[in-house]
Amino acid sequence: MRNLARNKRPIAWVNYKGNEAYEDESHNLSGEKIVKYYPLKKGDHHVTGATGSSMVEVFGTDIKYDKVVLFTKDEFHKTGVDKKDHITENSVFFIDVKPAYDNNGMPMYDYVVKRIAETINEVVIAIAKR
Repeated sequence: MRNLARNKRPIAWVNYKGNEAYEDESHNLSGEKIVKYYPLKKGDHHVTGATGSSMVEVFGTDIKYDKVVLFTKDEFHKTGVDKKDHITENSVFFIDVKPAYDNNGMPMYDYVVKRIAETINEVVIAIAKR
């Protein structure tokens, strides 16, 4: 019932790609790493307003999270057809902000994934404010 169309709202996320070595203007490696993400993905999904006791059992009692994003199993597994599309615990979400990037091309997201739990009919993703 939570995945009815009227309960969904537009959200966006980016998936972690990996780290790349940082080069300065002279093409010298500095030893620093730059986090890279795959291109932005968008969809309409149910996001809870706040955490509730009905979700606590799904993730256990030790995890701290602010909201929950719900996918039907079909929706979730369609996002994972390709490695770059699959949501993992390294993915980041744009929930209360519009997708934006800083001057270095880094996403200015507002939520990080804390845990992913799969139930019989849906995939529940616990997210925490950045």
